[in-house]
Amino acid sequence: GNLKNIPLPKELSWNPIPGARYYQVFVKDMWDGEKVILTSKLLGEPRLQLPAGLVQPGGFYSWRIHARDVNEDAELGDFNDGSLSAEATFSVAQ
Repeated sequence: GNLKNIPLPKELSWNPIPGARYYQVFVKDMWDGEKVILTSKLLGEPRLQLPAGLVQPGGFYSWRIHARDVNEDAELGDFNDGSLSAEATFSVAQ
């Protein structure tokens, strides 16, 4: 989804993905040439605490979730586009 002018988020959360044991989240700064500003560690639950100061008031960001361990390999899982979510964007209120 695309959210506009939301309060500064402390975490990102999403619906569990069937078959996923782990998630990895990629956050991009859309104002800064879509630079990846965060690649999370492997997460065991469908939410990510955002580091303080990562997202800023007035910022515009996107994020994608990669579902891991769909082929029973705890380390790698199937790293393919099929296990990567659609990009969602959000802008943060000033």
